[in-house]
Amino acid sequence: MAFAVPVSGGDTARMPQVSPPNTIDIERIAVCGLGLIGGSVVRALRAGRYRGRITGFDVDAALLQRLCQEGWIDEAASDAASLFASHDLVVMCQPVEPLLAFIETHGDCIATGRAVGIDVASVKVPVMAALRRHGDAAMAHFVPSHPIAGKAIHGWDAGEAELFKGKHCVLTPEPGTGEAALRRAQSLWSFVGARMSVMSAARHDAIYAAISHLPQVLSYAYLHSLAAREGTSEWLAYQGSGFKGFTRLGASDAELWADIAVHNAQPLIAEIDHLSDALGLMRHQLSRGDQSGLAESFALAREFHLRNLPPDEPLPE
Repeated sequence: MAFAVPVSGGDTARMPQVSPPNTIDIERIAVCGLGLIGGSVVRALRAGRYRGRITGFDVDAALLQRLCQEGWIDEAASDAASLFASHDLVVMCQPVEPLLAFIETHGDCIATGRAVGIDVASVKVPVMAALRRHGDAAMAHFVPSHPIAGKAIHGWDAGEAELFKGKHCVLTPEPGTGEAALRRAQSLWSFVGARMSVMSAARHDAIYAAISHLPQVLSYAYLHSLAAREGTSEWLAYQGSGFKGFTRLGASDAELWADIAVHNAQPLIAEIDHLSDALGLMRHQLSRGDQSGLAESFALAREFHLRNLPPDEPLPE
């Protein structure tokens, strides 16, 4: 049975509520890092009328005090090491580099505590490597997770209770991951509305290098090429919807994405090389005036798109 404790303190009128209430068999949950993802986890728990206790941990002490006063969290933790002994689930929502440092510092606590740990990082191999250094017990208590949900803006105020509804969440458990730990992680993601897939950490990082990290780098690279030349900002007065759609990712947090890219460097470099090969082919076709060959290259790309990503509306021929 979940531990039924009323939300303590402050004005809870601003917190969304849904009916009927969901159930989740986890009594005490700690959320580390109360930005977009951590904040959305807390909001989703409250929206689902989670009956247990929520502890918040964040470097922003003023934010923690505010969230306690508003009733979003039941208590604020000042010592992360104690979370693993006193909670059933610890959700680590830090960016990659701070997360790796957190695991390095608290890996032994993960190994010896009662809590199951889950993360939300966009890369998984470095996370598992950091955890592995703390032994089999740490691995058994940890379920790597990646909810495929995000926004261009970050911070607590950007969070949404519905952020995970219907979204994918990829889990990358190792052979040593405990079955009970996996079930606990699955119950959390199910409670907040996510749809789960399971794969290896290496496969995850290779896939997301191709379908997430490379598009982000490509958008930055294209905009970088414009920013490096004078007068290009004047061209933007003539932009259309295609330019806006293609460059949308360029508004994303630069430091956050540099952190992700560096920690998935080898798979991402491999994808950059594949893209360079395709661009090289098209450049060669252009330089020769090979319209037929270029049309074939474009058609191959278009057929892949139509076969796998059909447009909502027919495109003009």
